[in-house]
Amino acid sequence: MSFINLVMTDQLISIISDGQITKNGIITESHFKKFESSPQGYVIGITGYEKITNAIRKKFFYQPMMPYHEAEELLLSELNKFKNKQVRINQSIKYNAVMAGFVSADRIPQASLFHIEDGKIKQKNYHSGAVLSLLPDDISFNPNQLILQNLKQIPKENHALALPILQRNTLYKVASASQTVNNTVFQEIIRKG
Repeated sequence: MSFINLVMTDQLISIISDGQITKNGIITESHFKKFESSPQGYVIGITGYEKITNAIRKKFFYQPMMPYHEAEELLLSELNKFKNKQVRINQSIKYNAVMAGFVSADRIPQASLFHIEDGKIKQKNYHSGAVLSLLPDDISFNPNQLILQNLKQIPKENHALALPILQRNTLYKVASASQTVNNTVFQEIIRKG
């Protein structure tokens, strides 16, 4: 499993991922982006299984101007399509996805976190603010807590400048503790427009 962290505030959404793909304990890719962002003000990230991540990312890469609600429908459709995928007979794949963006005429921030396992999709929705991570299984700390604790020490007017740095530092800490995460950084910021 890889690492994606997303921080959503009322003014911006910042997403970061590592670049490593690990299959059966072997690193197969070290520079693999796990999310796609849209000029329409949203981002979609996926971790857990390279073929599914690639298939879903391509749908959004080739349709960057798709409105948020259409993108949300497409993501759910794709997650449903792959929810029963198996590596071997009776060995289901588990993977995660996140979607966040500024929606409606008021540009209100919204995020959805998806966990797919055993043919079931669990969805949790967030509004206004959130710190969300798609995590590897082999770490023993909560990256979200690291970001939140450090963010509390920074004046609110400096959050936009500090968030990307806090996320990078957290990614480096996760990478040093995990066999499935590397120090390659993919990061984007979506500002409320």
